[in-house]
Amino acid sequence: MKVWISILLSLSVCLPMMANKDEKRIYLKPKTFVGTGEVRLSEFTNWKETWNPIVFRNVKAPIVITPESLSDSLSSLSAKEFGETLSFLVMGNEGILLPKTSTVSKQELEESLWKRLNEANQNVLGEMGDTFKIHSEKTSVTTITGTSPVWRSVGRTLHAGKRLFPLDFYYEGKLVHSESVPFLIEEKKKAYFTTREIPAKTVLSEKDVELRFFYSADSVREYTDENPVGKTALNGFLPDTAIEKKQVRTLHTIERGQEVELVYTAGNLLLKIKTRALASGNAGEEIPLLNLASQKTIKARVQTEGICLLEER
Repeated sequence: MKVWISILLSLSVCLPMMANKDEKRIYLKPKTFVGTGEVRLSEFTNWKETWNPIVFRNVKAPIVITPESLSDSLSSLSAKEFGETLSFLVMGNEGILLPKTSTVSKQELEESLWKRLNEANQNVLGEMGDTFKIHSEKTSVTTITGTSPVWRSVGRTLHAGKRLFPLDFYYEGKLVHSESVPFLIEEKKKAYFTTREIPAKTVLSEKDVELRFFYSADSVREYTDENPVGKTALNGFLPDTAIEKKQVRTLHTIERGQEVELVYTAGNLLLKIKTRALASGNAGEEIPLLNLASQKTIKARVQTEGICLLEER
């Protein structure tokens, strides 16, 4: 009796295996990009056999493939090819063929994104160039024919510099693919430019600078839009250079907080006192000084750098 039970169990395992020994197993890929022309079985499955049939031609819109539909198609193709119906076991969930056969130009990308950005910012950005300019870093993008491309949420802030904007592709209301498109953003700025070569330590005059508008992708640099005339160039400038705030400063013969030697003469008597400037001043101007010994405030006239003269009153 035990022998018969063993035989029956062996048959229950072996029979399905014998029945499926000619069954072709195929794994269906979830997503495959295709171009124009023919699409063979190996392009969207793991098929590696010599027989590699053409399953689709000239795909002009996404095609959703189910395991059942692919199995039926392959059985039908094998019957035509070999005169007998082969059995195929297709594994995996749904697959989709995405035809990347349409092209969007650089200008179309920029116009499309600018419209989306303007909508997200309640149309305060105005026309392209009023406040910002955007430049696609790709000359064109190949899109998926038969889908609806939509720029994802772009936010309510825009800054100069490089940024990736996600472009989503929808088919029958379902997201089927996303890719990021790189853009360069330039912000419209106002700054003073040099009109000639400026040596370092030059006090700027009206003829040295002029106010201009320009576009910049640099969001770090702070340019001066306040008239720098009368300020000192801390370093040299070439002509037609935008002046940064940190590159110019109002310098005085004596700066506030600087240690100053106060000179007082009375006849043949010459006195020198150490003081500290309580205000900045240029030669000929009177500034308050703090006597470091007595801690009293004295007013004296700026003579040269680091020296003030106490005048008789």
